[in-house]
Amino acid sequence: MSRWILRAAVSLVVVAVLLRIVPLGAVVDALRRVSVPVWTASLAVFIAGHYLNALKLRLLLGADRSVMPACVRAQYAGLVANLGLPGIAGGDLARAAYLAPIVGTGPVVVASLTDRVLDSVNLLVIAGLALPMAGMPPLVHDLLAHSGRLVLGVAGAAALGAVALLVLWRRLTLGPRVNAAVAVMASRRGALVGAVAISLGVQSAFVLTNVWLARSVGVDTPLAPWFVAWPLSKLIAVLPISLGGIGVREAALVTLLAPYGAPRDGVLATGVLWQAVLTASGLGGLLVTQVLGASTARRATSAGQP
Repeated sequence: MSRWILRAAVSLVVVAVLLRIVPLGAVVDALRRVSVPVWTASLAVFIAGHYLNALKLRLLLGADRSVMPACVRAQYAGLVANLGLPGIAGGDLARAAYLAPIVGTGPVVVASLTDRVLDSVNLLVIAGLALPMAGMPPLVHDLLAHSGRLVLGVAGAAALGAVALLVLWRRLTLGPRVNAAVAVMASRRGALVGAVAISLGVQSAFVLTNVWLARSVGVDTPLAPWFVAWPLSKLIAVLPISLGGIGVREAALVTLLAPYGAPRDGVLATGVLWQAVLTASGLGGLLVTQVLGASTARRATSAGQP
């Protein structure tokens, strides 16, 4: 409970600092410009994207089509959990807990970790590919030019850390179920390719949806900077330091887009609109999990009756 309070406090502090930097009145004026159809369409894109994420989860689990309804329920249960758990990775725990009794702990653990790693790597790939087109902001360019040794030192430390983790991973005695699931995952290259394609498509669609929302509130920043800033802000929001990434995601987005000339009030308004999409989809996810769960239970009861 104390950790929940601490992370909620972090979100509140970040939001308070943002509102000190960006006038609330300007944000409200920007919010008034968005149309209901644009926001509703954004919500539809988000829900469809997470249905595809449920399909990606089924591919990683290696399960047949009969498990798809359970994956959909688990995916939307994760959206509900993201409203109250630390970081936006908190929903991964809810998904795993939902699916473990159905497909087994080993496959769920490996599939969930693989899913998170794929999404994180793909976000970095999207940002990296967009950076040359967006151009390096002068402030960042000067910082990198005068801190080459620091960057090399950090990169070296990260490489050593990765080697140490690899050695530690190999020495760990994993449970036989997890070991078996890892072996099966490594052998299913087609499923991994499909999961990568879904991840790239969904994340790119989410970036474009945020750009659409931003255009509706008057932010005309070019497309490429959004493909740099939005993936990085999402990765920052994954860190378990806030409540569902609230405040942290918006602060990162405002900070990363500012060097490209994006107005802070419009970017913050876009972040608020996106957070409203996340909240509405989470509440909708609660309905989905309850309705689908109840219908599945009724079918199971009917099948068991003579």
